[in-house]
Amino acid sequence: MNILRLVVADKERKTRLPNPEFQKIEAAAACNDKGAVSIQYDKEELRKKLSAVEYFVTQEKGTER
Repeated sequence: MNILRLVVADKERKTRLPNPEFQKIEAAAACNDKGAVSIQYDKEELRKKLSAVEYFVTQEKGTER
């Protein structure tokens, strides 16, 4: 019974459309054997994802106040 559940779950996982964000992380992790994941984002993409303060602190080396 457990094997059948695993097979069905595996088929469902393979038929689902993958999330593009997850694909980036999965591809980066597959290439890096040390466990660290390095993902490159465009500046515009980061501006959309982060708040103004988060973007300033992380990308422009600002300080939080």
